[in-house]
Amino acid sequence: MNNTLLSLTIAIMFGIGTFLILRRDIVRVIIGLSVLSHAVNLLIVSTGVFYGTKVPIIANDGGHGVTEETGTIFNDVLSENILAPILAPGHSVAYVDPLVQALVLTAIVISLATTAFILILAYRIYEEYGTTDIKELRRLRG
Repeated sequence: MNNTLLSLTIAIMFGIGTFLILRRDIVRVIIGLSVLSHAVNLLIVSTGVFYGTKVPIIANDGGHGVTEETGTIFNDVLSENILAPILAPGHSVAYVDPLVQALVLTAIVISLATTAFILILAYRIYEEYGTTDIKELRRLRG
């Protein structure tokens, strides 16, 4: 995907989420929080792209040394400030960071649970007071 299009999509989602959070209706605020959390997830995923489709998982060497077919070094040598994977000269293998994807998947699950909980609270507020308008709820509460 084009970086400009992705950045524009994230910016529009941030704008829509912020606009909905500033509304008076509780349900719109909840939808705004959900849109904003999805925008943050997209932003995090977009930072983990290394312009490739391969995941750095090693099958041949057991994770040690240099593989013959790619010339990629998979050992961390902290004394020389080398963190795996490092490409040998003349090789171009593209990678995608799987850690970012795992973190965003966890964030999506937490966001789903939080949104469900807030929706239940909004339903209880509507049952109790008969409205979801924030200013009306302040007036009714006293």
